[in-house]
Amino acid sequence: MNNPGYLHQQLNEDIFRILIKESPSPVALYMGEAMEIMIANKAIIDIWGKGDDVVGRTYFNLLPELEEQGFHETLLTVYKSGIAYEGKEQKVNLVVNNKLEEFYFNFTFKPLCNDQGQVWGVLNTAADVTELVTTRQKLTESEERTQFALQAAELGTWDLNPKLQTVIWDDRCKELCGFQKTDEIRYADLLKFLHPEDADRLRTAVTQAYNPVGGGNYDVIVRTVDGAGHLKYWIHLKGKAYFNDNNEPVRFAGTVQDITREILDKQEQQKLLALIDNTADMVAVGSMDGAVTYINKTTYATLGIESTKEALKPGVEYFEYSEADKVNNEITPAVQQQGKWEGEMHYRHFKTGENIPVYVSCFRIDDPLNGLPIGMASVTRDLRPEKAARNEQYKLLSLINHSSDFVSLSDLDGNVTYVNTAGRKMLGITGIDEHRRHNSEYIMPDELIKLKDKVNAILMKHGKWSGEILYRHFQTGEAIPVYGTTMLVYDSVTGESQGRASIARDMRREIAAKKALTDSEQLLKNITNASPTALWMADNASNIIYVNQTWIDWTGISYEDNMGDGWTNAILEEDRARATKTFLSDLSAHRFYEVDFRILRADGEIRWCIATGNPQYNAQGEFAGYVGACMDVTDKTLAEREVKLRNRELNDQIRQFEFVTDFMPVQLWTARTDGELDYVNQRAVDYFGIPANEIAGPNWLNGIHPDDRDGCIEAWNNALSTGNVYQYEFRLKDKDENYKWHLARALPFIIDGQIIKWFGTNTDIDEQKQLQRQKDDFLGIASHELKTPVTSIKAYAQVLGAMLTKEGEHKKAEMVLRMDAQVNRLTNLIGDLLDVTKINSGRLQFNKTWFDFNEAVQETTEDLQHTTQKHKLIQNFSQTGRIYSDKDRISQVITNLITNAIKYSPHTDTIIINTRRENNEAIVCVQDFGIGIPEDKKDRVFEQFYRVSGNKQHTFPGLGLGLYISSEIIKREGGRMWVNSVEGKGSTFCFALPVDDTDS
Repeated sequence: MNNPGYLHQQLNEDIFRILIKESPSPVALYMGEAMEIMIANKAIIDIWGKGDDVVGRTYFNLLPELEEQGFHETLLTVYKSGIAYEGKEQKVNLVVNNKLEEFYFNFTFKPLCNDQGQVWGVLNTAADVTELVTTRQKLTESEERTQFALQAAELGTWDLNPKLQTVIWDDRCKELCGFQKTDEIRYADLLKFLHPEDADRLRTAVTQAYNPVGGGNYDVIVRTVDGAGHLKYWIHLKGKAYFNDNNEPVRFAGTVQDITREILDKQEQQKLLALIDNTADMVAVGSMDGAVTYINKTTYATLGIESTKEALKPGVEYFEYSEADKVNNEITPAVQQQGKWEGEMHYRHFKTGENIPVYVSCFRIDDPLNGLPIGMASVTRDLRPEKAARNEQYKLLSLINHSSDFVSLSDLDGNVTYVNTAGRKMLGITGIDEHRRHNSEYIMPDELIKLKDKVNAILMKHGKWSGEILYRHFQTGEAIPVYGTTMLVYDSVTGESQGRASIARDMRREIAAKKALTDSEQLLKNITNASPTALWMADNASNIIYVNQTWIDWTGISYEDNMGDGWTNAILEEDRARATKTFLSDLSAHRFYEVDFRILRADGEIRWCIATGNPQYNAQGEFAGYVGACMDVTDKTLAEREVKLRNRELNDQIRQFEFVTDFMPVQLWTARTDGELDYVNQRAVDYFGIPANEIAGPNWLNGIHPDDRDGCIEAWNNALSTGNVYQYEFRLKDKDENYKWHLARALPFIIDGQIIKWFGTNTDIDEQKQLQRQKDDFLGIASHELKTPVTSIKAYAQVLGAMLTKEGEHKKAEMVLRMDAQVNRLTNLIGDLLDVTKINSGRLQFNKTWFDFNEAVQETTEDLQHTTQKHKLIQNFSQTGRIYSDKDRISQVITNLITNAIKYSPHTDTIIINTRRENNEAIVCVQDFGIGIPEDKKDRVFEQFYRVSGNKQHTFPGLGLGLYISSEIIKREGGRMWVNSVEGKGSTFCFALPVDDTDS
């Protein structure tokens, strides 16, 4: 035994075992082809989850679930071949606590050889990387969901690194910016397909984004072109630049959206408005009560109207005064009820009072969605040229054949003698004499009555008739709507009528244009007036040319008074100059316009607004003005100002607070409402040994022990969502890489019912934890060491009692029996202490089986009935079913509750045990009628070493561990325990366990 070589070998083996057992990483040693476990440290035993008694067992028997996964064969291959095996992030399914769980490990099987090169064992090392792998999987899933959301919204994304000159674009972004999906894009080619006229504006926007003073924001609308330079897309680019500590842009990212349809629609609306404004006829739009809301430029010029305010008045005032009754009693009711009216009337010149003969076509505008009338409109033709032309008709006869209108001549009886070229083409007249027929054959059959009773009657009475009528195409029979004028032709000498002359204008194109105009006007009116946002338009000379009803309702200023620069009258004087200057400056630069200002509303309230304008370009690419919007942001602005004011006041208090807290002996911190730390005191800086700005933010979690991190985060998130007090114990790493226990506690700071900030502390409790651990270790060692001699004493007492009884020494035997009872009490106390130490160290074992819950309660109750003569244990059972649990542990809990009930009800003789089933739980309650528990002490009876204090405490001995052990057993079995008690009337202790009717 004193051989130096043997001692050296023994020393090496001991050192080898110590190194394995003390290793923080999981390590185990297997020997022989059977893979007998010779050494296994705690780290790998915890991973296996099979209990502490693994040494001496074989790897194959201990972990049978690994056979199908191929690890048994891999281990034997390493042993037989002598070639090590290494697994990286390999999936392993282990049975832990009778449940198959999924893990990921980095591990090795390394063969150990003797001097002859023969393998005598395999060393197994492992590292649990489950959290790393699952986190990576979750990140991948999150990125996929984000990409799907962007695709669903048809948004492209881009990410540039200005410093490294790298480009990352998705397929949608490439497409909108003119590239193919397969193109490799270089930083220098970013603007390759940008419209040349937008290049400078985009570069300016990028330059502004790269300036950290502006916050890095980027928002611009530009055009892209194809390889031939033709317009491809209008796109809206939005993004943000990010900067390093030197204020250098290191990332420039954002989104791109196709807005081509929106831009083109706006341009089409602008064209339509321009068409209406420049038509030769007078066009007016009004409300259903006849008030004019819009007239075109022709109307302004023809009637001598100089301002919008002058134009927007009741429509009856446009007519010659003598025709007011006709307008009010005939025309307006006809349009309102039948939908239209047309005929010859007389307008008046607003300046000179001149009567202007006109032909008016009035019609009602109905909502295309619900068919309800929403306004009236009119298209009016100035008849003065026609009347002047009547006097010159003889001079113009030679030109008739070249007229684009239908012209015909007939005798007084209506027999047509001449049709001009345009008329022949319009009606499909081909033969030389095909036109020679009665004028009744020129019109549709349904128009014959109109021809006889109206046209001819008016013609013969007044010498002329004008109006709409349906002509007939000679070849196809198609009805052709025309506006015709038929007049008598007089002999210039005798003045006698010689025949008729008819002029007709094909109205098909006009009707189609009128309908398109009406539809477009209606659509534009509906869109703009239904918007809750004020909408406006300006020309390239900075004049406002349109505002919608929302702005008029806000300001109380009429439509015409808003035109030009009249809109500025609604702005408060303090903001007017700034808003106007910004508008003119942005308009001159043809750039996006945005400014905030206050307006005085019609109701007297002052409101904050933000006005924005998008530059508009005509088909030639020339700047045409703005289309913009104005939003009421009062509520948002006031809220932001209030928050800033409160934050400013709070920051002043925090500076004073920081001065005081830097001297405090605890780590003090504050957090925003989103949970991110924004301040730590000097104590925290000294503890971590890093600057305060590196501790704040999300980095503080890196200092928490990995085993405590999830629970800490869960408790913190719960406090943030509920507003409850935050409290949690965890180990925190100091600047020397040592973990120390701390108690974290935080309270919300509330103003006007809103959480503004969180204030918290981290208190060092490492010394208390060490003392607690020493106490638990002492109790475990002491109770374990006491158990053996107490067991021997009990055995000797039983033998001695038997001997004295046999010798007839009954009195002495009785004393020995009493000693045996006290030894039993001592044994129970030692058992409780052992259970407490196992609970605190997490080593309390459970052997679960399926059993009938009621039968287990009955067996325990009947056994305890034999121990008491005074108390009667009444069983009141309902059907509960089977449970999967540790039967002995559950009996231990029931025993504790019944013996407590007996002990604390010395003056009563009844104990009631109830069982029932509720919500898939088996519930047992033990009710006594003893001393009860004070209301303020009920929540503490389940604490270890706690006993209810009072003047009767000395009569109820015990360590105060039974209820603590019972509650921990129930908790670890997935159940819950509670108590209902009234002081002086008794207590009812209950616990509930989950029930499953299907055996597993």
